[in-house]
Amino acid sequence: MSSTIAASQNGRLNIVRCASTGAFATLLMFLLCWVATALYAPLAHSFISLFTIRPVGSTDALWMGSLSAFIFGGVAGGFVAHCYNLAGRVLGR
Repeated sequence: MSSTIAASQNGRLNIVRCASTGAFATLLMFLLCWVATALYAPLAHSFISLFTIRPVGSTDALWMGSLSAFIFGGVAGGFVAHCYNLAGRVLGR
């Protein structure tokens, strides 16, 4: 508990927590767009196309895109946390 309090008091972001948040948030957004596209085809195809080369409404797009969205969301979340922590060191608090 004290390490959690110390980490939040010094203004640093936990890279693993941000990576998992980014991974799950991007995955959920992808799934929401895939369902919307499955119900009404031209609705959200652009976001789905970011993560898969399969036909937008197919189940192949669902599986391949879900995995890609999860991985890229995690990488993006990790980058955000790392850059935030680096900016805090460089720019001071």
